[in-house]
Amino acid sequence: MEESSPRIRPYLDWDNEDKYSVANSQAPLQGGEDDHPERGTWTGKFDFLLSLLGYSVGLGNVWRFPYLCYSNGGGAFLIPFTVMLIIAGLPLMFMELSLANAIFEYSKSTCYIDYVNPMVLLHGQYASLGPVAAYKRFCPLLRGLGYGMVLVSSVVMLYYNLIIAWTLYYIFASVVGAGELPWAKCEDPWSTEDCFMPAAAEACTSQDYYYYKRKCLNSTQMASMGLTIENITNAIRKPPAEEYFTNHVLGMSSGIEETGSIRPSMATSLFLAWVIVFLCLSKGVQSSGKVVYFTALFPYVVLIALFVRGILLPGATEGILFYLTPDWKRLMSAKVWGDAAVQIFFALSPAWGGLITLSSYNKFTNNCYKDSLIVAVSNIGTSFFAGLVIFSVIGFLAHELDVPVASVVDQGAGLAFIVYPEVSIVLYIIYL
Repeated sequence: MEESSPRIRPYLDWDNEDKYSVANSQAPLQGGEDDHPERGTWTGKFDFLLSLLGYSVGLGNVWRFPYLCYSNGGGAFLIPFTVMLIIAGLPLMFMELSLANAIFEYSKSTCYIDYVNPMVLLHGQYASLGPVAAYKRFCPLLRGLGYGMVLVSSVVMLYYNLIIAWTLYYIFASVVGAGELPWAKCEDPWSTEDCFMPAAAEACTSQDYYYYKRKCLNSTQMASMGLTIENITNAIRKPPAEEYFTNHVLGMSSGIEETGSIRPSMATSLFLAWVIVFLCLSKGVQSSGKVVYFTALFPYVVLIALFVRGILLPGATEGILFYLTPDWKRLMSAKVWGDAAVQIFFALSPAWGGLITLSSYNKFTNNCYKDSLIVAVSNIGTSFFAGLVIFSVIGFLAHELDVPVASVVDQGAGLAFIVYPEVSIVLYIIYL
């Protein structure tokens, strides 16, 4: 039986500036029929770019970056973040977008890359491979990296979808509320004595009473309870939105020894979140590529609306100044630069496999380098802008609670699920 001659795979000739032309490399490609698997492509002009934007710009920008910024030197933190974006984030993103489609030759015993035009390895639209197949093609010994990326994405997917379930719960609660948002006031049974309502406190002080632990006390009552003005001033004050999220939505227990029970409302919200994911991905990139026109752009509409309202609130200026005031001495700390590097991985999500997978559906001539630059700039811009939105509302909360801005700031999910519901109360009142 005559042995078939090795196939020749085309590569890009970049000698003619930006014009794409296909030439023939003399590097033979050995393999079976699965070297060119059937794979769909993005159908719309901006499907990939918006999918990449929605994948890279997410929760890490909304609640993690603002907290890191204020705790690591304020506006000065933008310098290490930008530097790490340039020297680490952008190259990693570009590499992964290219890796999905680069041309790799390998053998079973060694890891090597046969000669091809170097720009083929830099341009990202050829082989159409996911993370596991891409690393297997590059070097079989490294395919564990691909499996690791899939594992990381699976774990992240579980808790990200839980956050979507919380969001759905808030949407339903705001719709079915009887004339007002449920987190606008301290309500039983989820509120505690630390829940603080500015309107109730003002009503007490207007009658020469003192507001303490949700009670109006006169001087005689204070004396009988052994309270002083200092006790009232230094009392713990939590906004209703914080207690609603902690005690009602999360139902946090006293510790790990108290597991609690399944909550039907949250279980239903989580189920609906998975149904939405299924519907968005039911037809692959043909369906998800259209969904991202809403999911990637609508958050910017919401952020702009919240920013316009937030900067008009009393105390917003103090919150923004607290966020932006630079502490240049912090730039000498290795921890600040380390936090900036870690934030890059939260922001752009490299090494999770998603970048490789999204890029694998690109057409041959797509300019993934330009897409990387657009997403990187959008990422740092969104992070900075989200910080302005959050800290304008944090300044308002500090003003309402009559406490320092630093005592209101929290990190993690609480920063978003306390701040945004709180500003929604103001927007809801204006709408009514």
